[in-house]
Amino acid sequence: MSPPLEIIIPLRNPGAELARTATAVALQTGREFGVLLCDNFSATGLEHVEAAQKQLAAAGIPVRLVKPPFELRRIEHWNWAHAESRAEWLKPLTPGGALKPAYVQQLKRRISERPQAQLVRCGLETEPANNHSGDDPQAPPVQASLTPTEFLEYFPARMEWIAGSVNLAYRRTAWLAAGGYCPQLPGCAGLNLNVTLALHHGLENLPEPLATLAANQQARLNAGDGTRVNLPLELWLILRQARNYCLAAKLPWTKKWLLPAGFIAGMGRRKRRIYGR
Repeated sequence: MSPPLEIIIPLRNPGAELARTATAVALQTGREFGVLLCDNFSATGLEHVEAAQKQLAAAGIPVRLVKPPFELRRIEHWNWAHAESRAEWLKPLTPGGALKPAYVQQLKRRISERPQAQLVRCGLETEPANNHSGDDPQAPPVQASLTPTEFLEYFPARMEWIAGSVNLAYRRTAWLAAGGYCPQLPGCAGLNLNVTLALHHGLENLPEPLATLAANQQARLNAGDGTRVNLPLELWLILRQARNYCLAAKLPWTKKWLLPAGFIAGMGRRKRRIYGR
């Protein structure tokens, strides 16, 4: 019988940071969840995979180690790992990311309180770099729930708070209906999925910082698997898709919005504003 929640950890040549992630999962105060370790033909770090599997099993957490039939690209690997799960709720977690001990307990409490929930976000801390604060300043104010209309008060004007995966969990049926992670958007696949789910279902917001990401981990995630990416183009496509959906669903898409600075730089001499019509 599948657990109601499964934490999915995709692996590719993992290093010692996997031990940090496994320890954080093993220390969860809430139970009735499982862990799926998905190894994408790692050539190194197999000892870390074995150690994580033993640590989780010793903590009484059901853990499965699976492997795709052949080597996959990063986004295809994420999708394959998700498809292997049969849990009602899916929680992606990359090596190096960590969850506070109360994460599973708080997540399950919110799901119980809001049975219609499809997407749950918690606060995120980035481990301080150079003694600077790693707080989550881009997140919405303390608010238990955001409808799709309320979500648009923060998107696309502010994107950082919805771009990651370490602090998000979603219902498996919602992930399937959204088509999973988009392989054609390898640099922004997580952002695309999160925006799609939020626009269709809204989101539940846990303001407490219950997830942690190492300062250098995001850079490693963005580096990907060597696939060439065009981040400005990907971001533009995501925003156009979001706009088209909002117009069709009669959601209040703003008629004009400022593009993020990085996107502006990538677009070169193109206009800094894109108009909704």
